[in-house]
Amino acid sequence: MTSVCAKCRVPVTARTTAAARAVAIQPPSEEHAGYEIFFEPAVSGWRYRGKDDAASQLSYRSAFLARKAVDGLANGDAPAAPAKKSKRK
Repeated sequence: MTSVCAKCRVPVTARTTAAARAVAIQPPSEEHAGYEIFFEPAVSGWRYRGKDDAASQLSYRSAFLARKAVDGLANGDAPAAPAKKSKRK
């Protein structure tokens, strides 16, 4: 399937368009309570890291949930595990 790019009128395939969208649309990282919250495309989720720390092993479905986990760290709580996806039958 081929279509035309609305901006440059160059023919593109659906596969190329999806790949270009995945690279082009990446949310900016943000700072929250001394941690960087950023989107990790490899896991399609949000992670956090301290200034000199490695990225968290857990990933979250939204920046809000990642901020909530960071708030839990500030309170001395263990980081909350991300919500698991339910399998509907």
